Amino acid sequence: MEQITQLFQIDWRAEAVGLIGGVLFFGSWLLQAWESRRAGKSVVSTRFFVIRSLASALLAIEGLRTGSFSVFAVMAATLILMLYNLRLSLKNSAA
Repeated sequence: MEQITQLFQIDWRAEAVGLIGGVLFFGSWLLQAWESRRAGKSVVSTRFFVIRSLASALLAIEGLRTGSFSVFAVMAATLILMLYNLRLSLKNSAA
């Protein structure tokens, strides 16, 4: 129990960027599942890519802040892919 208590004794201000990024990342999956359920088929919307881009950017920043090159690299690469998909999604919705 003491380990769990210590786990939550963090500087929440220092962790805010990573926590918000993580919540957005998870939330994008919830959005995708909800939109898919409503459509009755798998859906990946523009909103999904917007949220995922923001989450990836925040988590890349968190990787830099914590000195984790692996987290930074994966999230920066994910950000690039999400921005590419967002661009395609916006282009297709305008057509």
